[in-house]
Amino acid sequence: MNSLHDYIKIYRDHRDLIDSHAPAAFNRHRPAVLSALEAMGELPHKGQGTYEKVSLRDMFGPDYGLNLSRLAFPSTGRTGVHGCDLPGAGTVPVTVVNDSFAGEDRTTPEGVVVMSLARAAERWPERFAAPPAMLDNPVVALNQLLLQDGVYISVPRGVAAAKPVQILSLFNTSEPLMGVRRVVIDVADGASATVIACDHPRTAEVDYLSCRVVEINLGAGATLDFNDLEEATPRCSRASVIIADQQRDSSLTVSSVTLDGGVTRNEYYVNHHGDGCHSSLNGLVIAGGSQVTDNATIIVHDHEHCTSEQLFKYALFDQSQGAFEGLVDVRHGARFTDARQSNRNLLVSHDARMHAMPQLIINCDDVKASHGSATGELDSDALFYMRSRGIPLEEARMMLINAFMSDGLDKITHEPLRQTLRVLVDKRLRGCSAKCENCSGSGC
Repeated sequence: MNSLHDYIKIYRDHRDLIDSHAPAAFNRHRPAVLSALEAMGELPHKGQGTYEKVSLRDMFGPDYGLNLSRLAFPSTGRTGVHGCDLPGAGTVPVTVVNDSFAGEDRTTPEGVVVMSLARAAERWPERFAAPPAMLDNPVVALNQLLLQDGVYISVPRGVAAAKPVQILSLFNTSEPLMGVRRVVIDVADGASATVIACDHPRTAEVDYLSCRVVEINLGAGATLDFNDLEEATPRCSRASVIIADQQRDSSLTVSSVTLDGGVTRNEYYVNHHGDGCHSSLNGLVIAGGSQVTDNATIIVHDHEHCTSEQLFKYALFDQSQGAFEGLVDVRHGARFTDARQSNRNLLVSHDARMHAMPQLIINCDDVKASHGSATGELDSDALFYMRSRGIPLEEARMMLINAFMSDGLDKITHEPLRQTLRVLVDKRLRGCSAKCENCSGSGC
């Protein structure tokens, strides 16, 4: 089985159809993408490179359908995180059904543009004229080869977006499907914005695969708070790559929360292209059953006075597996860097497994850098103390796990989202679905 060859053949057999539903700016890059994929030979498998727990070869192996003809599928339920509005958030809602932008393009009173990526590429072809970056990454290259639409967000210079943009990505088919999803976010010099993205299938009875790439471009002095939530089903897989390029004095916060799913591989690449950049990557994982969640990060420091921090926390139940591989790369000339990386993991079950590999590469003096990882079980002394005060065992366990997760939730800066997640995390820790009651999926 060579799943990469299968997708290359799909593109070759249906090239005219794929290109007919995509803008010229996408199509002109496909020959270079195709060459890059053919040079790879096959997709990475488990144990190869940083793929300790996830095999892309196996993930892309099943016979998923592709919506090459851009058939329209309905969006059901209200737009919002997990089908529910965020109390007090007042978001600008966007819906992606499978991998198609649903609804009308819009421009807020402040000038923030939220629209179909395909229509944006037709309107501003010069914006998408440059060859795509990171074609040596198999997920990025596959996404670019089959890309037809996505979401484009542009925040003009000096604008502080008053409302978060909320992207609800739905799977809504009765047959297995792969969604080729792309989000491009441009935040111009001195501007600031908050984006909330959520993956959410409408049924637990169908196999889905999300092949997603998020491109983030921050101008000088720009600020972006990107919140990424995955609340899927055991039959959902996700391969996601977030690529962020920051100019001087910009600030990026990425908070990723995995509440449920099947097999997940999240990759984060952050590049500092000027002095004074700040990056914060935060991950929170609650996994149960046979769920597998793999997070891999690379932050490149190659300018002075830049800072970065990473905090990834896992609570693993049943036979679930987790992985974290984080690299901080401080290059020559990146003086006065301050980089911190932390990974902490709680094995709630004796059958749960965790792989952790935090890494530093330091090629510069005058640098502060730290990294560490710790994996353990619930504190038996704390459990004994709480039970001696009359707290039932299961309630004591939940209180300790919630306390373990609390600083990860504190990293989420958007207040309505943070309060909503506290409720959803507590439900998930108690073995319930994190879905809100008005969703079509099962609740507690």
